Amino acid sequence: MKILDEQERILDNLVCERLSKSKENESLIQSFENKRGSSLVSYFKKYGLEEDRDGKTIYYIIKTKEKEVLMFFSLKCGALFEPLQDENEIKQDIQRLLILIQAIENVNKDNKEVVDEANEILMKYQVGDRILIQDFIELLINKKKNKEQFLFQLSDEKKIEDNDKIFRVLSTYSGIELVHFCTNDNLKKKWKSYHLGHTMGETLYWKFIAPKFFEVQEIVGCEYAFLFAADLSEDGSLVNYYDVSLKFQKKQDLGTNKPFYDFCCEFMCQDINLMKKNRENFFENFNPDDEDEIV
Repeated sequence: MKILDEQERILDNLVCERLSKSKENESLIQSFENKRGSSLVSYFKKYGLEEDRDGKTIYYIIKTKEKEVLMFFSLKCGALFEPLQDENEIKQDIQRLLILIQAIENVNKDNKEVVDEANEILMKYQVGDRILIQDFIELLINKKKNKEQFLFQLSDEKKIEDNDKIFRVLSTYSGIELVHFCTNDNLKKKWKSYHLGHTMGETLYWKFIAPKFFEVQEIVGCEYAFLFAADLSEDGSLVNYYDVSLKFQKKQDLGTNKPFYDFCCEFMCQDINLMKKNRENFFENFNPDDEDEIV
C-alpha cells in the first residue's frame, strides 16, 4: 500500500539543505553522533564545511523543523568504466588461436581421436547448421587479426598520448559518488515516534538523496550512482543493507578508481534510470497491504 498523506506530511516537514547554506548548521552538527561511524562523523565535523564551501565534496544535512540533524550525506562527481582485456592476455589469446589454427589445418584425418577432438572444438562454436572446418579456420584467423589490430592501435595510442598515468579502458560511464551516508544516533528515538515503519536511512535516502541524482541528470549526462561500502561486519550486513534497502549492487563488469581512503571497502553501483523506478516502487509499497499478515 502506498505512503499515506499523514506520512508524507511528516517527511515534507523535514528540510534537506547544503551544509554551508546556513551559519547555524556548523553548530547544529556538533551534537551529531554515530557510534558505528564515529571516525566518519569526526571527519564531517572537522572538514565538511570547508570541503562544501570549496566545492570539492558537497555536503547536505537533513533536519527537522526543530533544527535537529537527522542525517548527513555528501556527493561528488566520479566515473565508472568497462576495463580492457589485459595486454598480456591478448597476446596469449593470439598465441592460442595460432596454435588452434595450425592444429586444425594439420589434423591427421586418418587418426580418429584427432578428428573427434577437432569436431568437439567445432561443436562449441556451432550455431544453427554445423560449421565447416574451413569456415571455422577463417573465423579463428579473423579473431586473431582483430586482436593483433587492437594491439597495434594500442601501441599507436600510447605513442600519441605520451602520458603513462592515463588508464585506458573499453568504455566510460558518467557517475556520482555517494561519499558519506550517516544517521544521527541521538535522533533514533524521535524517528521511531513518527511510526513510519522504515528505518531513518532508507526512508531519507529515497525521499531526499535519490532525487539529487535526478537533478544532476537534468543538466549533465549521468548514468550511475555509486559508493564504497565500509563493511567490517562478519555477515556483510552493511553491504546487504545497501543492496536490499537502497538497491546498490556489486557489479563485476564495471570498475572505477578506488582511492586509498576507500581501501577495504566494497564498490557498489546503481543505474540512475532504474533508481527512478525503485524510488517510485518504494513509496507505492510503503505500507503493508491490509490482507498482509504481520508475524
